[in-house]
This record gives sequence, C-alpha cells and structure tokens, in this order.
Amino acid sequence: MSHIRLFFLLLSVVPIIGVAQLENKQAYIEGYVYDAEEKAPIPFATIKVKGWAKGVVTNRNGSFKVPKKFSELSDTLIVTSMGYETKVVSIHQMIARKSNVIFLNPHVYGLEETVLYASKKKKRKLSARSIVRKAIRAIPDNYPNQPFSLTGYYRDYQWHENDYLNLNEAILSIYDKGFESKDQQSTQFALHSILVNENFPRDTISNQPYDYENRNKVINNAILSSHGGNELRILRVHDAIRNYEVNSYAFVYKLKSQFLSGHSFERAKDIFLDDLPFYNITVTKSQNGYEAFGQLLIDKENFSIYKLNYSLYFKDTNGKSVESIDGLEKDLIFEVLSEYRPFKDKMFLNYITFNNSFILPEPPRFFIEELLVNVVTRRLSLTFNNPVDEQKANIISNYELKFFGEPLTIKEVSLDVANPRTVLLFLEFKDGMKERDFYNYFKNYQTNKEAGAKLRCYVMNITDIHGNLVDKIYDYKEYQQFREFFTQEVQEDFETPIPSSFMDMNLPVFEKQPLQKKDDLENYWMNSPLKVVYNLDED
Repeated sequence: MSHIRLFFLLLSVVPIIGVAQLENKQAYIEGYVYDAEEKAPIPFATIKVKGWAKGVVTNRNGSFKVPKKFSELSDTLIVTSMGYETKVVSIHQMIARKSNVIFLNPHVYGLEETVLYASKKKKRKLSARSIVRKAIRAIPDNYPNQPFSLTGYYRDYQWHENDYLNLNEAILSIYDKGFESKDQQSTQFALHSILVNENFPRDTISNQPYDYENRNKVINNAILSSHGGNELRILRVHDAIRNYEVNSYAFVYKLKSQFLSGHSFERAKDIFLDDLPFYNITVTKSQNGYEAFGQLLIDKENFSIYKLNYSLYFKDTNGKSVESIDGLEKDLIFEVLSEYRPFKDKMFLNYITFNNSFILPEPPRFFIEELLVNVVTRRLSLTFNNPVDEQKANIISNYELKFFGEPLTIKEVSLDVANPRTVLLFLEFKDGMKERDFYNYFKNYQTNKEAGAKLRCYVMNITDIHGNLVDKIYDYKEYQQFREFFTQEVQEDFETPIPSSFMDMNLPVFEKQPLQKKDDLENYWMNSPLKVVYNLDED
C-alpha cells in the first residue's frame, strides 16, 4: 500500500551540547493521583494551589510535585480531572507523609436526554454531529481574541521500554495575540529556565535526525513533512483548537471547515467535572488503511470544547486496527491530547501533549569489525564479528575496495585458516609506484578508520555460518517522541518582552536560545516525572 502524506509536522532532533542545568533548586511536596476503583494512575489531572492561579498537571504515571513554599501561602490543593469527583487535600498533611497517593472517585452518569429548544412548541435532541458543529462555530466566542500569555512547563523526550530518554525541560512563556491572529505568524515564545535532565538516560542514537534515505530513523507507515521550526512550534501546530482556521494534522486538517465532513460522531455517556455534565463525543474515521479515534468533551451550556484527543493508527496486514489510544501500541502513528479550562470568561489551554512513533534499526547480526592493512605481508585482513561462510567468502566479486575513491584490483581472496572470522585479500597493482605509495601510506596506521577512512571496503552477498547476511537489518526497535506543555499561569495583562528575548523558532528549543529574566521565576517549577509508586495506601 502506498504511504499517505499527512499534514503531520515533524522536526529532526538535534543533539543538545553544553546546555547548563538552570532549574531552580527548591524543596517539593511529591505525590500521585490514582483512580480509587481501578487503583491506576490518572494522567493529566489538574492540581491548583487554593487561592493562587498557579498549578500543575500530573504526569503519565499520575505523579506531580508542588514547591513546599506554597504551604506558607495556602493550606490546600484542589485536584480535578474530567470524569472524577474533585478532591481538596491538605498541604500540611502531605508534608507530614512520606508517600502521598491521592485517590479520586469516578463521577460518570448515564446518557441524558438533552434537548435544544428550537421554538416554543418544538424541541429536539441534539445529534453528536450537531453538537460538534455548534462547538466549532462557538470557538470565536468562547476563546480569547485579545492578547494573553501562558507561562508553564515544557518538555520533550523519547519513551522506550517504559523509560524516559533524552528528557529536556523548560519554564517558558507563550505570548499569544489572540485566536483571531495567525498563531504561526504572530505568537512569540520566551525561555526562562532550562534543564537537560541527567537523571534519566541519554541516548544519542534515538536523538539523531530522521533519516528516510537510509532508513536509520523513520516514522513508519507515513511520510511526514518538516515544518521548518523547533519541537515547541511542532507542538503548537498540533493544537487544532488554537489553529482551527488553518491546516493542523491529518485527518483533522482545518477544524473549522474539514473536520465535520470527514469523520463519524457518536454520543457516549456524559462526563462530569465539578458536578457539571459535558457532552462526550467519540470520533472515528477510516481511510486508505488508516484508522483515527478521537474524543471531544463539550460544555452543555456554551458549547466550549474542554478536551480534544485524537489518535491515528495504521491497520495491520490482516486489516485489523488497534482500538486502544494509550499511545504505546506499535501501530500508533501519532496522538494528540489537549485540554482547555475556563479562566474568567474565556477558555485557555490547560495542557497539550503530542507524540509520534518512530523506529530505529537494531544493529546487524553480522558485520565488519576491522580492516587491517599489513605492510609486511602485503595483504589485507577483513575481520567480521562472526565466523564467515567459506564458500561465499572465497568469491572475489563479493568485495569492492576503494582507496581515495579509486577502485583497487583484488587478485585473490581466502578465509584465514587460523581465524574463521577473517578473510584475507590480496591486491594486484599494475604500477609499482602506486603499490609502494599505497603501503607507505599505511605504515603509521593499523586500520582504515585510523587512516582517515580513505580505504573503503564494500561487501556483498557474504553470510556468516548462521546464514545472516552482512550488514542486513533484521529488526527495528520502536520509540515514542513526545513534546508537552502544561500551563501554570494565564495572564491577560502583561508586559511584552523586548524582541531580543524571544526564542528563535528556527532553532531547537535547547540550542543557543536567549534566556529571558523573570523576577518571580521561583513561583514556577518543572514537574519532572517521578518514579512509579507501589504503596497505594489512601491518604
């Protein structure tokens, strides 16, 4: 099947070198939020400090941390999550405990017969499609059209074998001129502090740029175009609500004009937040071997969109699709999870997380370890990691040698009797001067690598005694690439920084970016992931 070209925007990752760890050192209260019935972590629950606008959103394992200094300013935390009962927790009680596990009770009622009064005499039940249509049309009224700023916690990382890789964190501000402006042209960003987190593994291989030409690192089952910006810009583009008038990602495209026509919608059981019911709309689409699954949570009063989740999968060879949207299945191409919450009379971003899968080749089972030029015996020793199949090792046409780009003539090959992993190559020179220059060049070197890789050996059709073909990739490892932003404070009145303090969106977030001073930086914090908790005693 031919690959589909997606409006899914991707940036090659650039290794981070020499970034200072600038996270403020302060004491924290650490905790976890769990489902009281399932005893499972609740990701993306919102935790606010009572009396303050600032807060945090839980990590995927339900973990969070809040600076202890807030215990001097407030006595409680307010914990909320869509579909759960709100819980108020004492900060002082949390400080006294070693392990803080906050349990939330599910709050889901049955499907209700909600009606729309079309006239004094007639009333009708809204369909799922009608609800979504009204929500999209209401975006200009429900979301800010005037300038505002969001200050919060940003991070990007890879996820592999249940662990974080290459975790980079920042506190930054987003200066948005309002939903009537074009986000990509007008929004500015400022970094306040950054942290290359060394508490989690660093992996230069998974952090390398995407390479479709050699398939060293690719996103499977999709051809993804680069947006020409950094990871934060890529994340912003995938906020389909903020960018409802422009192309965002497949198959949402333009939320305003294309989303409705391309998807199927169904009403599920209402979901509650603070005893307020929300329309719960499931979204599906199937096209050209791809399956999309989504969810919309919409306010019943003013039709503002609180949550938009969207996942795209590739069907397997049996025509089956993955129905889970937990972001870990091998068939996942990408997933966007976003939530908005009200502030004063408008809706503002609470968090957005965007991840895509990619694959890396595992090392070949059979490969060349060393090429040695022996200037005394005037032969070349080509050593592999495994014993070589003798029959194929003795075929001259299976080898090609080049020195400074010019081909060399091989007159004889044979398997080394003393070492079955080594093939001996004997050269033929028609010009004695060239032969002398060749061996003189290697007098001070042992391997072609040390000689500046001027001698290159290309091997074809050679197998080891187990039948493994040289340099063949037999398997790939799958990874997830995440970019996430969690709002800690919304401001409608703010002083715009000088232009020189803004981030260069054509460079990676953590590469040679200016840092903007922020006087109250200690009031914001990086919610770095905590280790999984196993003690589930209720507070």
